[in-house]
Amino acid sequence: MKASGLSSLTGCVRVMIYLAFAGAVIAILYSLGSFVYTMVNADDLSKVALTNTYELPVLAKEVVAGAWETESGAVRFRLHKLYGEFSYLNMPRTLVVAAFFRVIVLSVLFLVGVVQMANIFEDVSLGRPFVPENARRLRIVGYAMAGGAIFKVLVQMGTFFLFKDAIEMEGAQIPWFWLLRETLSLGLLFGGLVVLVISEVFRLTSCMSRFTMMGISTSHR
Repeated sequence: MKASGLSSLTGCVRVMIYLAFAGAVIAILYSLGSFVYTMVNADDLSKVALTNTYELPVLAKEVVAGAWETESGAVRFRLHKLYGEFSYLNMPRTLVVAAFFRVIVLSVLFLVGVVQMANIFEDVSLGRPFVPENARRLRIVGYAMAGGAIFKVLVQMGTFFLFKDAIEMEGAQIPWFWLLRETLSLGLLFGGLVVLVISEVFRLTSCMSRFTMMGISTSHR
């Protein structure tokens, strides 16, 4: 009865992982398509729905909805709401590359993690969860999670710093602390560290199992 319940649970998890795999592939293809389209139309994005939302309290009493540009004039955008919801009218191609680079890399890391989890549950369904390969797979998942969280912060903050003049509006300042708080994924970071610890448990358990089997084999001789 317990084995049947475990098999059903494993099957459900595997279905969820395969759905996540399909979603990750679609996200990567969509991101690549969006990147190419945005690069081609970077000089005129008036028909492209690229939006962002930032709180700009400094401008709350001074800025009305309409067409605006950044302090350097490199980027034009249309402000839809007083507190910062806007769509881009144009964008430097270097900024397009920086923006989509982060999205695509994070999608690839997610895909890598999903593939490793699918392989792990394949072994679990066969009744061999502690094979040595699963410890390595869990390490990859942990590195993908923790590394992705760190990568996300570094690239996001670095992009805003490098392209500050092309992003910042006249009379406003980039809300750095707010941006850091919104970008930092502590759950993803600590989750990755937990998975790395679990991978070490898997490795030690696998080693103990091998030593036990070797001892049994020796005693039979």
